[in-house]
Amino acid sequence: MNAIPLHTALNQERVQQQAITCLLNCYLREYALPHQHVEWPAQDHSLPLALRHHPTPCLLIRFPHSEGVLADGKLAIQVRYFSALGKAQFVGRPWLNVMGRGWTTIDAEQTLQWLLAFLSQQLSISFNHELMAQLRNSLNVTEYFIAAEHKAETDRASRNAFIDSEQSLLWGHAFHPTPKSRTGISLEELYACSPEVGSEVRLYWFYIDKALLKIQGPKDSDPAPLRALEYLQPRPHDTNQPASDDYILYPCHPWEVQSVLNNPLVEKAIEQGLIKPHGQGGVALHPTSSVRTLYHPELEWFPKFSINVRLTNCIRKNAWYELESAVQLTQLLKPIREKEQLANPLFQIMIEPYATTVDLSAIAATELDAAVLAQESFGILYRENFSLPETDYLRPTLAAALFAHDRSGNSLIAKHISDTASQRNTSYQSTAKLWFAQYIKCLLPGVFNYFFKHGVAFEPHLQNTLIGFDEGFPCSVYIRDLEGTKLLPEHWSLASLSSLSERAQQSVYYAREQGWNRIAYCSFINNISEAIFHIANGSLTLELSLWRIVRTQIEDWQAINGAQPELVTLLAGGHIPSKNNFTTRLMQQSDKESGYTHIPSPWH
Repeated sequence: MNAIPLHTALNQERVQQQAITCLLNCYLREYALPHQHVEWPAQDHSLPLALRHHPTPCLLIRFPHSEGVLADGKLAIQVRYFSALGKAQFVGRPWLNVMGRGWTTIDAEQTLQWLLAFLSQQLSISFNHELMAQLRNSLNVTEYFIAAEHKAETDRASRNAFIDSEQSLLWGHAFHPTPKSRTGISLEELYACSPEVGSEVRLYWFYIDKALLKIQGPKDSDPAPLRALEYLQPRPHDTNQPASDDYILYPCHPWEVQSVLNNPLVEKAIEQGLIKPHGQGGVALHPTSSVRTLYHPELEWFPKFSINVRLTNCIRKNAWYELESAVQLTQLLKPIREKEQLANPLFQIMIEPYATTVDLSAIAATELDAAVLAQESFGILYRENFSLPETDYLRPTLAAALFAHDRSGNSLIAKHISDTASQRNTSYQSTAKLWFAQYIKCLLPGVFNYFFKHGVAFEPHLQNTLIGFDEGFPCSVYIRDLEGTKLLPEHWSLASLSSLSERAQQSVYYAREQGWNRIAYCSFINNISEAIFHIANGSLTLELSLWRIVRTQIEDWQAINGAQPELVTLLAGGHIPSKNNFTTRLMQQSDKESGYTHIPSPWH
């Protein structure tokens, strides 16, 4: 039997370690810590000998049986660092002991299998085999990415700090049980279009009758999105193009081609000569971290495509009412955005003023569902791109790419701050505080202004936040993804949303508590706590200093803008809502049904 090459074995172990870290941190946050099943640091004299006499402390999770259904269990694992919010940086694999039968080390799949078996008994639910399959898929995909050669290294002409950061998310969401699961796609297709391997994507094109084109924008006849498509399309056109000028070339994502061609209404349109498949080609685009949103430095817009592929937790298709709400929100928020950017240029919103699709409802008889599916498959949202000067001088960088570990487990932001400190001949601690204070100054006032003054709840999580730099320090943040933006009804009457369809109106409304849960989770947990964790890099003293900077920024904002009950409660020792990604997957609920675990504030 051939031995596994050393680099392959090392990659596999790194993937295992990362998956175990995700699973246990999810379980700690959403179940073990709230139920007081954690001993830290562990003093259990029955710990395995290998852990008992090791200088690295252990964390112990207890699994008490319920009515004799499941045997008592204990899980122990070494911890390099345990943060103020209960996030751990683990060392090695966990050890499991079931009813005193002895300790044994377990891998990521065995860890999840045990957690699911325990929770299925505790919560009286079925064992979630789907989540087990998604974990195996996530492990395989991550191993594939970490072993794959980064294809873009040979072509640097159209690359910059922005796209490098977008394509660097090797590990994905730190608090998701299966961060890199991707189902409904082959490995070959995965390699062709995934940002993690530096892919470049050429779209698949159709000739369509212009009468089928549907445009959503400030003016439905605005040619701006068509100019973007014209820039991307194949040249020269082949000799089989329709003779009439009534046709245009229109694209879909390569992963969506089969969904389009298998649609019976599209087949009908092809038979009637309204649609003609052309093939893949045109200008190459870079996939960003969302996979389906593509980038080219010369293009005015990011086109965001529909793909019937499950990424992490959701099938990423473009429902037309979601695109419509993003476009209309761009118009509704325009006066607010202009006012806010004048008052606070550090915080900017990336607008989404256009959407296009192919509307086949005119030829649908009984195929109404097929018409909806075709509209989704062909749906494209157009998001504001960075200008070339912005890209060159501000070097916009995805926050998720900074507040993360590299493939060797080192903090990326810690390296950035360390390099900046060396250049300035200052200490890491002082540079870290200054860097972080500037970041919080860019982020929080803008989020608070929109929510408390205007009733607008963005999702400023790590993958929606981009940071602009000046001499190594944050000088601006950009927030994207208006599709997920919600409005509070006390600020926005139904009459003010008359430009939205009834379905879109229903999708954008959030009660104030829902809105607060959203911005508090995205800002404080998903974004800021991860920034602090990776900047502190194992120093609890520095971590608590950084949280005091957050507190000071909240106090300063209230001193200028007035007290808000949610912020007053938070500063008085209240809790921060943290979205339950693990429990949502466990209960097989949709993402919009996710609940929250309330985490004690770091100032309590």
